[in-house]
Amino acid sequence: MKTRILTTVVVVILIALGGAMLTSCGGGSSLADRSSRELFDMGMEKYTKKKFLSSIDLFQTVIYNYPGASLIDTAQYYLGLSYFGNKEYTLAAVEFNRLALNYPSSEFFDDAVFLRGVSYYESTPDHYGLDQSDLDQAIRYLSDFVIDFPESNRLEDARAILTKAETKLARKYYGSGIVYSRIGGFKAAKIYFQKVIDDYTNTEFAPLATYHSAEMDFKMKEYADAKDGFQKFLLVFEDHELSKKAQERLIESSFLAGEFAFKKEDFGQARTFLEQFKSQFPEDKRVKKADKYLRQIPTDNADTVEVSDAGS
Repeated sequence: MKTRILTTVVVVILIALGGAMLTSCGGGSSLADRSSRELFDMGMEKYTKKKFLSSIDLFQTVIYNYPGASLIDTAQYYLGLSYFGNKEYTLAAVEFNRLALNYPSSEFFDDAVFLRGVSYYESTPDHYGLDQSDLDQAIRYLSDFVIDFPESNRLEDARAILTKAETKLARKYYGSGIVYSRIGGFKAAKIYFQKVIDDYTNTEFAPLATYHSAEMDFKMKEYADAKDGFQKFLLVFEDHELSKKAQERLIESSFLAGEFAFKKEDFGQARTFLEQFKSQFPEDKRVKKADKYLRQIPTDNADTVEVSDAGS
């Protein structure tokens, strides 16, 4: 009995809401006798005048009350545009997504896919440090759009917004890396820098992350890895403002890789690194010290084999 009463109440509420929708936006007069075309035209008039709340009500009325109408996809598209114009970007994304899923043959399909990604981008906070979870959605949808619609007149816009979205996320991950590096969390910092390197190569933060990733290896005394990292930076970003510092770090880490191996009595590796250092940077002041280490490395048969293995 309670279930039946509850069901009846719900039905009454829904009927009341439907009636209210049909009488809204009309100055109190009923819209129930209006055709889908008339309601749509009224919605377009409101939309053109940027009265988005009114156009939202009217387009919703068309969609909910005339689901079989030939212009239903158009109403769906302009409902999304109305939410977008009203800066309700999350709701706009929902409506554009609904059009893309339900009306794939619509003439507005391409634009809906594009605007779905844009809406997710616009819904994110301006400051990169705040929650940027919708950016992942924006990047995914815009990336799909660039691949799926190479002939679209929206292509350049999609690429531009995609770059902005990727840059925003790259900045977030790079900033996290910097924070961890400042508190001595070098391994954690390297993870964030590597994320930027792997996923956001085309952003302005990729060279910064590449440099600082090598710097984390240097701080952890992983000098061989640091040497490789700085060398990679100079190969890819030779004209970057950090190139001079990267060159200095490359020379330093090249020498320290040999010195560190020598002090660990890993003489095979020490010989390899020190000889490479002398060959690459013959004018560096540490060459004399490298020679001193090389003279102290044992040359018996066992060590000769070790050197051969390290250099192969």
